[in-house]
Amino acid sequence: MAKYLYGRRVKLVLLTPHESVTFDYKQTETHSMGIQFNVPFSDSSTPPTCTVTIMNLSAKHRKLFKKGYEVKLYAGYAEDGVGLLSAGVIRAISPFTSDGTNNTFSFTYREGQEYSKLLSSAEKANKKADEARKKKAKVIGKKAAAGLPKIKKHSALSFGKNTAASTIIRRIASDAGITLSKVYLAKPKKYKKGYAAHGKPITNIKAIAKACGSKVYYRRGSIVIDDLSKVKGHNEHILVTEHVKGRHGGTGLIQYPTTDSDSMAKHKTWTVTSLLRYQVSTGSVVTVENRFLKGTFRVKSGEHVCDDSAFTTAMEVYV
Repeated sequence: MAKYLYGRRVKLVLLTPHESVTFDYKQTETHSMGIQFNVPFSDSSTPPTCTVTIMNLSAKHRKLFKKGYEVKLYAGYAEDGVGLLSAGVIRAISPFTSDGTNNTFSFTYREGQEYSKLLSSAEKANKKADEARKKKAKVIGKKAAAGLPKIKKHSALSFGKNTAASTIIRRIASDAGITLSKVYLAKPKKYKKGYAAHGKPITNIKAIAKACGSKVYYRRGSIVIDDLSKVKGHNEHILVTEHVKGRHGGTGLIQYPTTDSDSMAKHKTWTVTSLLRYQVSTGSVVTVENRFLKGTFRVKSGEHVCDDSAFTTAMEVYV
């Protein structure tokens, strides 16, 4: 059961190569929010892009933010505490702006690490060897370099006959430095003829997961693999309602749930909007109690928003 959702709290952690810097913002009677954000989440295999805006940040602190640095964003309330909303790597920093009274500093980051750029150990070794050869060729000249012995290429990760798909996925991830927070394959299979992991590690992982009836998606900075079913969801015991018996108010529901009545999709979805609940993310299992929608559902997608007028979580749930 959520405690009283009052007194906004936001914490931003910036991880530089030299230090970890924390920015805390609290909403009180005399101190309004100095940070805004839009944090989308979904069960798409493409990591979402998030935006953070900080008001009146000093020049000294602005200089700390660099493209490629990791950030972690937390939010919550004075009584309920804060929890991790999202984590990722800064992709772009917007030009600093000022209206004469307030200044604004914004940046965008992509959920998770830059896994699409990660190489396997074999690709890293081959790249290193090629770069060393090019460097040597500059020193001795192209003609002399042509007489050098051929570079011995490192082979891609290979797996023997009847290797389990889950074993292959975990080995590829470990080799490339990819963190998997959960691996569930709906239709586990073994590769009777073996498997050779050519190409990008994350591409191989997505292909194997798909072949096993599961999907790769991003959740709070980590990669999750499951079948998108409610059974395999993340049950954080979240109740969303406008009234709790015996208490003043509810647990954050601020609008009637809505759906597209003309939807012909196989899996119908409803949109539920509440005060910000940091516990909610892709794959969360939530219980909604309202006269229009009642039951326990899995979250497909949504967005956490914080600005001058809103501190909300909108979520799309499978019905």
